[in-house]
Amino acid sequence: MPELHITTDFEGASVEVLDCADPGAIRLALRPDGRAPDMQWFHFRLHGAKGRDCRMVFENSARLSRLAGRDEIPDCWTGYRPVASHDGAEWPRVGAEVRDGVFSIIDRPAHDAVDYAYFAPYPLARHRALVDRARRSPQVAHDVLGRTPDGHAIDRLTLGRPGPGRPNLWIMARQHPSETMGGWFLEGLVDRLLDPADPLAAGLREGAVIHILPTVNPDGCARGHTRTNALGMNLNRAWADPAATDAPEVAAIRGAMEADGVDFCLDVHGDEELPYNFLGGPLEIPSRSPALRRRFVAFMRGLEAASPDYDGRHPYPGGPPAEADLRMAWNWIAERFGCLTVLLEMPFKDQIGAPDPRFGWSPQRSARLGRAMLAPIAAALPGLR
Repeated sequence: MPELHITTDFEGASVEVLDCADPGAIRLALRPDGRAPDMQWFHFRLHGAKGRDCRMVFENSARLSRLAGRDEIPDCWTGYRPVASHDGAEWPRVGAEVRDGVFSIIDRPAHDAVDYAYFAPYPLARHRALVDRARRSPQVAHDVLGRTPDGHAIDRLTLGRPGPGRPNLWIMARQHPSETMGGWFLEGLVDRLLDPADPLAAGLREGAVIHILPTVNPDGCARGHTRTNALGMNLNRAWADPAATDAPEVAAIRGAMEADGVDFCLDVHGDEELPYNFLGGPLEIPSRSPALRRRFVAFMRGLEAASPDYDGRHPYPGGPPAEADLRMAWNWIAERFGCLTVLLEMPFKDQIGAPDPRFGWSPQRSARLGRAMLAPIAAALPGLR
């Protein structure tokens, strides 16, 4: 039999190998984010296990922290199955088991080399291909808002031209690098926006200026981090006071927002615990108002009508906090600009309302939701200013 081994010498890889001698007892550990203790993302390649029954145990998987207010919600491993691929194209789900909070992958690989990941990766090469594809359109302007500590570009795609009454819409994804469904979502959204035969997309391009940030945290993506950038900063906890010394990505984006204005913002994320899509709105910011709440509820209903993958009966989990955390993008932006902001969270697990036993919540479904998102955005335009 060939010798088993695991490799992580590629972009976005993350795992610690403790023992890989016995396919039935491979011992692994989740890897923290460099300077930060955050951990959850994994992506690695198993070699030499074709046709062999494998159990890959993540020995520190019970030691993850949880968000406040979620004690009644199943943890991230309950009901979760990882993805695997031998070709990087399809990422079906494979078996999993949880014992006393310790998570294991259970699989019999059909190929000599198989990648396992927490969710289907969205590599930076695909991000660059999306940017290049968009740049070729006469409808798109491209600029770089700044450079990250590792030298990556913070790319912005802008559709539409400023003019009287035209609101500025901002859409961004992957503040947290492990939430790769955000990349797939933005790809679906951008491709529909650029479709010359789509009347809804044409109306948005004519009626608004749309600023798109497909990958806010490219350093974390390349390094295989879960939540932080190269400097160990969770970018979605840096918006109230971003310093160039630890959150240069947020500082650059905030500067561009101050220069151009914000009338709407969609911030795209993934949630490890909840098996459905849900939205959050600026309902607890200091300047909250009944009018802002009505606009958010109308947006929720618009998305529910546009996509079977969103069910408004699933609210933000644990109930809203008494006061908004202004370190988070959607709250800070709403308070600073007095505008409608929407947080979208997609699941890492399968979606309970429409399960897919083979793929679960997938890149394809994320992209489809991105395309559907144009409808509630278009419906919101008349009330943004």
